[in-house]
Amino acid sequence: MLVVVAVAGSALLGILVALIVARTVTRPLSRIQSVAARVTDGDTDARLPARSAIITPNTELRSMFLIEPERGCSRGCHYCVMRRTTNGGMRTVPPERVLSLIPEHARRVGLVGAAVTDHPRIVELLRTLVDAGREVGVSSLRADRLTQELVDQLRRGGATNLTVAADGASQRMRDLVDRKHSEEQILRAATFARTAGMRQLKVYNVVGLPLEEDADVDELARFTTELSRIMPVALGVAPFVAKRNTPLDGAPFAGIREVEARLERLRKGLKGRAEVRPTSARWAWVEYMLAQCGPESGLAALDAWKAGGSFAAFKRAFQERDCRPYLARRVEDGRRRATAWPIVEGVAPPTAA
Repeated sequence: MLVVVAVAGSALLGILVALIVARTVTRPLSRIQSVAARVTDGDTDARLPARSAIITPNTELRSMFLIEPERGCSRGCHYCVMRRTTNGGMRTVPPERVLSLIPEHARRVGLVGAAVTDHPRIVELLRTLVDAGREVGVSSLRADRLTQELVDQLRRGGATNLTVAADGASQRMRDLVDRKHSEEQILRAATFARTAGMRQLKVYNVVGLPLEEDADVDELARFTTELSRIMPVALGVAPFVAKRNTPLDGAPFAGIREVEARLERLRKGLKGRAEVRPTSARWAWVEYMLAQCGPESGLAALDAWKAGGSFAAFKRAFQERDCRPYLARRVEDGRRRATAWPIVEGVAPPTAA
């Protein structure tokens, strides 16, 4: 049995890390699944939180102790694999336990999780860390959960920029993907950041969702311009990539040229009023093929890596391995007025999938 795990980061522009594990498996698949189920069933909240085993300056988040005050997310965003997971979607860890596990020598602490600011005692936890003289960072800030006190604590903890996510070019698109954020909430977040003395607001967004139109991109330009009147704005824009086990599994990729045209339309609409930091449309397509094709895409990734890891190498490898996206594990929307997302056509799921 050959298992291929490949990671292609678009930000690295073609640098591929490929891990190949080849092993003959003599046990039946059903037995392997049974063992995995027993391990999962034995996993309890007592094992939380996950946390750093070492602190080192030789990492991206240098000299920072990472710890998980919550796991999972109770929200239903259609593009996310973390939507509404087990135990009601989110498991929280009491601040007292989090604090007890942070080493005395850790001067920089990172609170990580899918929905950290949804923790009911997050402000209390931040305040305690900052009062102890520690720098603090938070991995996920939800605009609808921010308060002036929370943002003030982040600023006291060393933050100079505030980062939130809109994840939909317009309110129409956010409603379609069940992203419960409004323009008013994001505007309020900008005001909180300015009042706290931060230098910049960074807003993550996505373009190329199915059903998106030019008017949605125009709305993004209009709203970002409004934000820029409050404080400087950097717009991080990623092309949409469908993932398995979400309501958008099997959705088509917008197209490299189409995404680049949307980004150019956004830049022209902004007229320099905000910085645009887009993810490469070409590498987003590579990510899409890895996410939405079968096991053959992993072999294609290995081929591409051996050929130098360029975009052209990936494109050629996908063609030679006959990689084609298909619908596999689309989960239900769950709302009364469900969004009917388009599906790639004419390709039956491979029997090996």
